Amino acid sequence: LLPFLGAGQTHLIGIYKNEVAKGLRWLLDSQEEDGDLRGSTGQYPGMYAHGQAAIVLCEAFLMTGDEQLRIPAQKAIDYIVLAQYPDGGWRYYPKRSRRWMQGDLSVTGWQLMALQSALAANLSVPEETLELAGQFLDRVQHDDGAKYAYLPNDSPSAPMTAEGLLSRIYLGRKRSHPSLVEGVNWMLQEHPPEIDKPDIYYWYYATQTMHHFGGAQWELWNLRMRDVLVATQETRGHRAGSWTPDGPLVNRGGRIYMTSMAICCLEVYYRHLPIFRQLEL
Repeated sequence: LLPFLGAGQTHLIGIYKNEVAKGLRWLLDSQEEDGDLRGSTGQYPGMYAHGQAAIVLCEAFLMTGDEQLRIPAQKAIDYIVLAQYPDGGWRYYPKRSRRWMQGDLSVTGWQLMALQSALAANLSVPEETLELAGQFLDRVQHDDGAKYAYLPNDSPSAPMTAEGLLSRIYLGRKRSHPSLVEGVNWMLQEHPPEIDKPDIYYWYYATQTMHHFGGAQWELWNLRMRDVLVATQETRGHRAGSWTPDGPLVNRGGRIYMTSMAICCLEVYYRHLPIFRQLEL
């Protein structure tokens, strides 16, 4: 649904409106009364699924203004607020499960994107939730906030740095902040998109970070990202148009996951208004 929405397809307009409508209806029918969208079993990767589904509901509501989506979207956001751990992060399971006592940056990033989508749609997001999330980012940062790790005391990585920097941007960090500049340049120079080193999770977050950052860094990243994705898209047979799962962790999501993430990278121009710069129309 995220790639459909990014292409301007909603349940009200577009050549795929019937497919989007069916997908949204399935999500709404699957949502628990308390807003839970983790799925019927609530098992791993629970809060990943919830965060992504919450983004869908918020974006669909923002794009269409369909009042039937307001309450389900708000409930999904309320669930995220209640699921936050005391350290400010989120994990596979909500806080009340008590399976862990601390969040991780990977799950946290998806929840922050959902909260950002909610704010854009004028839904209610408690300021304390965002402040606490900022404190969690302080715990997983390295090099004064230029790099980020999965958990406190872990070593920083490119995917977590991309997710951490995007989270900082959403929480108000300015483009001129030295840590943001350093982190963006580090990703571009040390971990650019390479066709023989696929990492779609990293590319997804880094593309958004670069898009918001703008400037020469975005231009360079976008050229490489675009060329790698176009070159690796399937063009023949029943898999034409998709991307073959390749790289870290993609075996968990398969072809649908890989393809959806790749499309979202290519749709970044349409999905997100750049925060630090005005679009030239």
